[in-house]
Amino acid sequence: MRYDVIIAGAGPAGAAAAIALARANRSVLVLERSKHPRHKPCGGGLSARLLPFLDPDVKETLEEEIFKVSFFLKEKWVTIPSAAPIAYLVRRSRFDAYLVEKARASGAEVREESPLLDWSETSGGIEVESGSGADCASFLIGADGVYSRVARRLHPLWKKRLAYSVEAEAARRGEKGEVLIDLSAPAGYGWIFPKENDAAIGIAGFRGRRKDPRKIYREFLERRRLFTPGPPSGYSIPLYFRSSFPLARGRVFLAGDAAALVDPLFGEGIFYAVRSGQIAAKILAAATEEAAGGQGAAESYDREIRAAFTADFEVAERMARWIYTFPGLFLEGIRRHPKAMLLYYEVLRGERSYREYSRAVQREFFRRWNPFSYIFAASNRS
Repeated sequence: MRYDVIIAGAGPAGAAAAIALARANRSVLVLERSKHPRHKPCGGGLSARLLPFLDPDVKETLEEEIFKVSFFLKEKWVTIPSAAPIAYLVRRSRFDAYLVEKARASGAEVREESPLLDWSETSGGIEVESGSGADCASFLIGADGVYSRVARRLHPLWKKRLAYSVEAEAARRGEKGEVLIDLSAPAGYGWIFPKENDAAIGIAGFRGRRKDPRKIYREFLERRRLFTPGPPSGYSIPLYFRSSFPLARGRVFLAGDAAALVDPLFGEGIFYAVRSGQIAAKILAAATEEAAGGQGAAESYDREIRAAFTADFEVAERMARWIYTFPGLFLEGIRRHPKAMLLYYEVLRGERSYREYSRAVQREFFRRWNPFSYIFAASNRS
């Protein structure tokens, strides 16, 4: 059959794109390898800034509302509370299935257990081979995850920077509304993310490969005196790094993990997956109406994604490099200056960008440490 857009992958990026395109009255086919609901190893953190971009009933999938973060390093810890929610926690099987059903209800065709096998670009569009046969479309969105088949074909030389992660579920621990971040993991962190009836317990390392990440995970469990009833799952996180590879070329677009749109500081990916899918949908909805057949759509998408995220990712990358190299200094810094974390919470709520956060912290640091500030303060009092 012929569609306006075929989407490879029904995770948050693909489903969000399908919802937006179908609501714009475009014909959409989503090809998905698995059948929803399906298990997806992931901490399941949604920053609070995502909710305005989703339907109000997404709140039915939220299992925990987060108001504070506790940071640990060996026997030291700092807890920074927030007056308003900074994040929400979901179970990916439930959240992703919710988005897929939204796509279907909006008019998209979703074929599960039918992965994309091959594709080719022609003068008139895209021809796709999948587990359910042959189809064609004007455009293809690759939203097929970290090891995206579409991305590998589009950019064979692109070597993504992968972080390792290991995670398991355990009986719920900790205080309601609180996430725990352990900075003792080498060049990364461990976490305890509470869910409705249990918790996700995991680690991630953001600076280079490790020979035995499961050993690091066992050490984390021992250090925090934790127990998980089942074996952990290992997976890779495609962190953003500066790249000259365009995120769209011709009639093929990349979104979410397939485009390595993951925050390099804490590994948040769901927000960027949903937003990149929605941005691709907006551009392709317009492109399918154009008499020129969408010429320039790829350049528009690449430009808009980079304008929206790249500068913030680069600030986050500098922060990650400093925090994971000097976790003790970071912990002491937020202990002495908790306002720095309160300002970061505003990033998670969408009230300021990473760039605005960086400038605000620099102004705060200058105000506190500038030797002339005391003279100015004294003169203002006299």
